[in-house]
Amino acid sequence: MKTIASTLLLVAFAAPAYADDQQAVNECIAAWGAKSPFKVGTKPDRIIATGVKVFGLGKGQANEEVTNHPSLVVVHPAVNVAGKTTIRLANPNGWYCLRNQTTVAGKIAIVAHCNAHLAHTKDDGTSIAAADDTGKGVAVMGALRVQRFGCKKA
Repeated sequence: MKTIASTLLLVAFAAPAYADDQQAVNECIAAWGAKSPFKVGTKPDRIIATGVKVFGLGKGQANEEVTNHPSLVVVHPAVNVAGKTTIRLANPNGWYCLRNQTTVAGKIAIVAHCNAHLAHTKDDGTSIAAADDTGKGVAVMGALRVQRFGCKKA
């Protein structure tokens, strides 16, 4: 039952995410504006694959690689049903382009280095009896939160 549910969710939510990464990257670069070290049309240095968790089974997503230069990274959707998923983005020089995240009766935590840059595609988000810090994911009776680490104390 769990395998069938996770397979259906992966097909329903994840497959469209790979359809047009370059368009998403271009939207993120435009969102960062003049601060971005990348020009529209730049290919991502890395793509973080889709993560699926159903009833606590499955895997999260992470980028632990730290670079000495700006690194453009696409983060494909996390799909979470009745559990908790953590997406860890540890590169302080990371420019992370987030695709839609989906949680149903669960929680997705995006844990990012304080100096990492985050942007998301312009797809509209939906929250039903839920909280979504990004305003761009899909949360039904759940939460989508962004947490920072590695910040210097004032």
